[in-house]
Amino acid sequence: MEYSFDEDQRAFREHIRRWTEERLTPRAQELDETSEFARDLFKELSDLGYLGVKYPEEYGGAGIAERNIYHTILCDELARGSMGFAATVAMHSSAASHMLFAEGTEEQKQKYLVPALKGDMVCAFAITEPQAGSDAAALRTRAERVDDGWVINGSKIFTSNGINADFITVVAKVEGGKGAKSMALFLVDTKTPGFSVGRQIEKFTTHCSDTAELFFEDMRLPLDCRLGGEDSDFKSAFRMLTVDRIITAAIALGNGWAAYEAALKYAHEREQFGQAIFDFQAVQFKLVDMLATYEQAHLYTYHTAAMADRGEDVTKEAAIAKIVAGDGCNEICQKALNIFGGYGLTMEYPVQRYLRDSYFPLIGGGTSDIMRLIAARKLGI
Repeated sequence: MEYSFDEDQRAFREHIRRWTEERLTPRAQELDETSEFARDLFKELSDLGYLGVKYPEEYGGAGIAERNIYHTILCDELARGSMGFAATVAMHSSAASHMLFAEGTEEQKQKYLVPALKGDMVCAFAITEPQAGSDAAALRTRAERVDDGWVINGSKIFTSNGINADFITVVAKVEGGKGAKSMALFLVDTKTPGFSVGRQIEKFTTHCSDTAELFFEDMRLPLDCRLGGEDSDFKSAFRMLTVDRIITAAIALGNGWAAYEAALKYAHEREQFGQAIFDFQAVQFKLVDMLATYEQAHLYTYHTAAMADRGEDVTKEAAIAKIVAGDGCNEICQKALNIFGGYGLTMEYPVQRYLRDSYFPLIGGGTSDIMRLIAARKLGI
């Protein structure tokens, strides 16, 4: 069972699936081993118009009304080939560029958004700090208003795309106000004096999605680099991050399906005691449980994306989608490795990569427990 895609959505899915199978999947293991950013594949996607599925045609986007459904399809299908590559694309084409589209000036959009959708620039979104993860209110990066603009000091950590980014949307504290009013978004060109990239953070998961430590030392920005103007706050960013949880669910889905397919194929090929292990009830039960878990996550994730396209509040639904898809697809990958047995522990088969990568959606974009807290608050618990 799957979500009821219309004819155009099915055609889009088949097209990106074909590209993934032909271009991305054959290189997935190599990208994982080298931790390489596949810039050539990134540019191919942009040339095909995929990086702009969420944006209007005037900026080089696709101008699609159901932008969240299409973006979910894109990230889901890419993650079937490589979750690391999918995570890079997801960050670039959503969180990192959306605030520029929503709050940037026309000049900024032409200078940064248009090249980003063409694949000529890479972008990132920086919020997490060494002392501020789930607790965004504890941010220490500060933006001080001066006569000719802003001066930013501080640091960020765990910034996806931070190594390769040409521009970054940075969250910083400003004077005055509480809560969302005390935080603002700033557009930072990575060539700006005072900006520097620290270490590239090595992870056991999503190797080809780079993760960086960033530093801002007396970095001066012009006035218009505060996205949304001087009266802006973080509420619009909170809404954007809410919708982006659907995309984290999507990459979990793609990775989970890849693990399920690999396990199903292996179960038919691997023989023990004179028969394929698929014939053993214990293996059959695992595969059925994997499929049941996947299908509920698939349906709920796309249902939530459709709600977002209708303009509905998806705070609770997006959090639950991330829980169901993230936790569920991690379980799928654990069962898949179990079906592979000893071979699952080797680098010979990709099932070990599927399991390693399945931990990324449990943390990225907010931990599963934070998602439960968000959903509980919406329920009034």
